[in-house]
Amino acid sequence: MWTINNFSFCREEMGEVLKSSTFSSGPNDKMKWCLRVNPKGLDDESKDYLSLYLLLVSCPKSEVRAKFKFSLLNDKREETKAMESQRAYRFVQGKDWGFKKFIRRDFLLDEANGLLPDDKLTLFCEHLQHCLQKRWKHCTALPKELAPPPPLQVVL
Repeated sequence: MWTINNFSFCREEMGEVLKSSTFSSGPNDKMKWCLRVNPKGLDDESKDYLSLYLLLVSCPKSEVRAKFKFSLLNDKREETKAMESQRAYRFVQGKDWGFKKFIRRDFLLDEANGLLPDDKLTLFCEHLQHCLQKRWKHCTALPKELAPPPPLQVVL
């Protein structure tokens, strides 16, 4: 879970990025991930959208395959607006995968939709890593009960 405070005041221009703190799926997992957000889209095609990606920051293996699901937490702390990868993507260190058009900015910023309570954008990421033993390992950015809100917040 990653919360961005004062989201409506983000000054990033199209193509500029915000990154979350790094996380792993557990205390013994050596793979480090982060979320990458383009608040005003990645390019002209996505300038009216928020773009959202999962980035493999470091990995002891040459590659890992993973599926992922992103969602927003609304003002009732319910997951909403979920988007999921349709297949497992090949991640190498420094590579990201995600959605250039995750959610329309006008929909996100509309107070009636309840997606920015107190002007806070809260993103949730779940991912499944494909292990060499042909098994899937379910991971979340941080288990909800262990997620300490302050360290994962970006204050702009």
